[in-house]
Amino acid sequence: MVSINDVAEKANVSISTVSRVINQNANVSREKEEAVLKAVDELDYIPNGLAQGLVTKKSKSIGVLIADIANLYYSYLVKSIEKELRAAGYYAVIGNTEWDGKREKEYVRHLMQRQVDGFILASTSLTSSYLEQLLEKDIPLVVLDREIKSDKIDKIRIDDYKGGYQAAEHLLECRYNYFVHLQGADFTATAADRARGFKDCMQDNGIDHSNYKVISSSFVESEAAQDIAQFLDSNNIKDKRPGIFAANDAAAFGVLKELKKRGIKVPEQAGVVGFDNVNFAEYSSPALTTISRPIDEIGKISARTLLKRLNMNENEKITEKDITLAVKLIRRESTAKISEEKL
Repeated sequence: MVSINDVAEKANVSISTVSRVINQNANVSREKEEAVLKAVDELDYIPNGLAQGLVTKKSKSIGVLIADIANLYYSYLVKSIEKELRAAGYYAVIGNTEWDGKREKEYVRHLMQRQVDGFILASTSLTSSYLEQLLEKDIPLVVLDREIKSDKIDKIRIDDYKGGYQAAEHLLECRYNYFVHLQGADFTATAADRARGFKDCMQDNGIDHSNYKVISSSFVESEAAQDIAQFLDSNNIKDKRPGIFAANDAAAFGVLKELKKRGIKVPEQAGVVGFDNVNFAEYSSPALTTISRPIDEIGKISARTLLKRLNMNENEKITEKDITLAVKLIRRESTAKISEEKL
């Protein structure tokens, strides 16, 4: 195994000079720095990260916890975060929690032991009190897609309520005559707000309770498919033209598959609206009408917010951010307005 001594010998400098270069200490001449970096590259030397962290007080690693790596929203979000962190010389360490609160805490403990410099939490169940305990340990963090009752934590989310309202409003405009919302995981604020927006739109437009339904479901494609299948089997709506608002795009894909399996034509006999506007939504069959959220912007803002905290001066004070980003409806082929004469 290549050691720091080997690097020093090849670069013809002292071990302390190699250490200063690796730890980005400015007190090294340009000539010596280039010689060390060349030797590191040629010998493929890998510094001891933990030992290096003891010197710099930084591991240059950020813990990024997400709920489901198979969900395209989280995949695109991680890509955006990772790109921003890399540009600043940091690395993202990804923890896939599978919607499991116990696993979230396990990841937090493990990554703290690995001395990550901070966290971006796009997970779901860590409580406000638990997050404030992390802050008390001087661990900077940014929380996404959560309503956290704390003015000490940087929070970035979207207007889920408005998204749910817009989805329901669009289905009404398309003149569907029975309305279903497959609600996401009921322990998440995002799911609750989207469902609340959906229900408020129904009530604001005078839709009778017997003519719309909110089903406790999931953000997972296969589970959403099972839930809509169970609903269709248990409810006689053959004379209806249902408009279905799924919890997210993944759930919407599950709904589309189940409707196709049953020979129900979309958008003629049923309409489907998703939420997220992942890239694949444009290329599904039919192309998915969805509520778009700015995934790339969310990733950039979360990474930049955390980096600003990590690199602020000792006496500098930064006001906590509480950002809510706008959403918008993207009309595609999975919904269509029926003509007056067909009503």
